Amino acid sequence: MFKQIILRFAGSFQCRLATDPAPTSSSPSDPFGDIRRPAGMGWTFSYDESPFDQLIRCQTPVQLRTALVDPFEPVKVTQIEVQPEPPLEPFPGFELPFQTIFSDPLLGVPGSLGDRAVFSSSAGGGPSKEGILQCEPRFGTLLSVTPKSLPILKGVERVPGWRTEYLIKKAAAVAPLLISMNTTRRKVLTFINAGPPPSQPHLENYANFFELRDEITPIAADINFIPAGATGILASIVLGWSWTLHLTFSRFDGDTLTGRVEGRLAGLHSSL
Repeated sequence: MFKQIILRFAGSFQCRLATDPAPTSSSPSDPFGDIRRPAGMGWTFSYDESPFDQLIRCQTPVQLRTALVDPFEPVKVTQIEVQPEPPLEPFPGFELPFQTIFSDPLLGVPGSLGDRAVFSSSAGGGPSKEGILQCEPRFGTLLSVTPKSLPILKGVERVPGWRTEYLIKKAAAVAPLLISMNTTRRKVLTFINAGPPPSQPHLENYANFFELRDEITPIAADINFIPAGATGILASIVLGWSWTLHLTFSRFDGDTLTGRVEGRLAGLHSSL
């Protein structure tokens, strides 16, 4: 019997969305208005692609762009940790250490936030404090999660070093692809403002957002699985469990519309 179970998952996500001040549901043109008028507002742009749909995709990206800073790695369950129930005798109150489970049917299983999850500024607290609508995490066909309240981001924090990393890696990723790249996207990525001082405003803006990390306030959740025939860690979950969901988003590239997501599903067992 376990007192606590922690399931961790991580990977890439794609979110094809417009950014302030453009309307969330729009597919803004480029900042020069070359593809269509009016010129795009915000800092994400659509280049002759299918309309943006705001969906948070964790498995199969749509029209994935080239020149990725981080490779697109579909989300999967990466780790399971358990804390055994402490012995009642002879040391009441004694806590046993967490143990890592190295073999379980859930390990490596694909994960997602559901088929309809989207960020919504109006549902949360505005930019960088968005709510996540229709967030229903799933792990293959074995397990699904239903949050008991709306997941809402807490607000961004900057991660030292990520901005510089972006500028270096992005330049290296873009250079060999410029010839084959959409001409308007190439113009955005290579545009130089004469200044003074000279700058690459779009590339530098992408770097500024790439260095941000945002997380939700952990929320209570219910888990759903079929007990009959359950194996591994799921077979040990019967009655008396409470669950908490935590999500962190980071390293979002406004050019490729991709980033990283990490999650934790934590269960606590009560014998009361």
